[in-house]
Amino acid sequence: MPLRALLCEIMGLKPEAKYFLVRFIQCFGVTDPVDLGVKDLAKQVGVTDRQVSAALDALVDAAILIRSLIPNERGRPARCHRVAKTFLAQLDRLPVPLGVMHEVVIERLMVHAGHVADQGEERGGSLAELRARRKPGVLNRVNRLLLAVLLCGADRFGVVRNLGTVQICKATGLTKEMLRNRLKTLMDQALIRSYIPGLSSPVLAVKRKSVYYLNLNHAQMVGDGQATSILGISGAGKDHLGLDLLLGIRSAVNRERKEYAEKAPILKVLAGQGRSFYRTFQALLEEYATQLLSRHWLNLKDRVDDLQLRQQILKDFRLPADLQGSDDIDAGDIRTRFNDQLFNFAYDMALWFKSLLSSASDVPLSDLEFVIVPQPATPGHLYRAFLARPKADQCWSGYLIIDTRGAKASIRSFVGEQEMPLEELYVYGLRSRPGNGEVIK
Repeated sequence: MPLRALLCEIMGLKPEAKYFLVRFIQCFGVTDPVDLGVKDLAKQVGVTDRQVSAALDALVDAAILIRSLIPNERGRPARCHRVAKTFLAQLDRLPVPLGVMHEVVIERLMVHAGHVADQGEERGGSLAELRARRKPGVLNRVNRLLLAVLLCGADRFGVVRNLGTVQICKATGLTKEMLRNRLKTLMDQALIRSYIPGLSSPVLAVKRKSVYYLNLNHAQMVGDGQATSILGISGAGKDHLGLDLLLGIRSAVNRERKEYAEKAPILKVLAGQGRSFYRTFQALLEEYATQLLSRHWLNLKDRVDDLQLRQQILKDFRLPADLQGSDDIDAGDIRTRFNDQLFNFAYDMALWFKSLLSSASDVPLSDLEFVIVPQPATPGHLYRAFLARPKADQCWSGYLIIDTRGAKASIRSFVGEQEMPLEELYVYGLRSRPGNGEVIK
C-alpha cells in the first residue's frame, strides 16, 4: 500500500503534503484511526508541527483523510484522522507496482531523521535565509519523496528508464520547473550520477524517456547490503578503430544527410539528427555492448549472433521518412545493412571493453553483469565506469581503476567508492560536477 500511495496522483496536492501522506500510511497503516495530536504526529512522522498542520488540512480538504472529533472532558475535543475509504478504493484500483527492487531503501529513505534540519522553517525568514541556514548535503523531505519515486522505477544497477517526466510530476506534485531544479540538487549531492534527457527523433521508433543513473552506493541509499561494484577503465582511443566511427557519427548527426548519401548506412541513417541525439545514441550503443558482455563473456570472441540484441535494435530504431518509399532507394536494404552495422559496431565495442576489463585478472568477470555510466566520447582517450552486479547471490565485489594507456596496465583498488579521488569520480562519470548545466531539460 505505501508504494501505491507513493506513485498515485492526487490533483493539487503539494509535495510536502504528499510526503506526509506516505509517511502517515507508513507509520500507521490504513485501517485504524489515529488520534495523536500535532506534536506527537510531528515526532513520529519526522516533520515540523507547522508541516503537520498544513498537510492534515490539505489532505482533509482533498478527501484523502477523514477528520473526526473525540470528546475530551478536560478541554476541547481531540482530533482523530483516518484514511478515507474512497481513497483506499482508488489505491486498490491502481496496478500493483511490479518489479520494484529497492523497497528496503525506499522505506529507509522516507524516514527522515527528525526535524532538526528544518528548525529554520519554523523560525521563518526569506527563502535566501532559509537556504543559508540549511546544512549542505542534507536531503530534505521533498527530495526524499522524489528519490523514492525514482527508486520505484530503478533496476538493480539504479538505472531508471521507464518513468517519464509527466509521471514523476504526478507522483510527487512537483511542476516541471521544480523537478528540474530538484534533479540538479540530487546530482550535486551525488545521489544521481548522470542523466540523459528524453528525446524524440525520426530514427527512433518511440520517444525515449529520460534515463537517470542513481547512485546506490550513496550513504542515503545503501540498504540491501549489496554495494554496486565499480570497474573504471581508461584506454587510448587509437586502440579501437570503432571510436573513429563513433566520432564520425557525432559529426554526421550535426550535418545534412546529403553529405553522407554515399557513405556507410549508419551515417546515412543518422545524419542530420542534431546534437541532442548523439548522446542518446552513444548510450544505447554502450547499453548494447554491455548486454553482450553480460550474456557472452566467455564466448564473446566467437562472434555469437545474439538474436535478442538484434531484436532490440529493430525495436529501438526505424528509417527516417526521407529514406523510405523512394524509387532510387531500397529502404529494406538500407535497414538491413544499418541493423548489421550497428550490431557489429556494438559487438566490436564489447570486444574492446572486454580486452580492457580483462586486465583485472583476479576478478571473475564472467560472473558479473554490467552497465556503463554514460560519458561523452572524446578523441584520443576513453574513460568509462562499469557498474557491476553479480549474476548469482554471492560473487566478487570491489572498486577498481584500470588504466591501460601505458605499456602495462596499472590497477588500483579502493575500499569503497568514497575512497576514490573526487576528480576521478568526475572523469569517469560516477559524479556530475556541481553546477554542470548540461543535464536537466
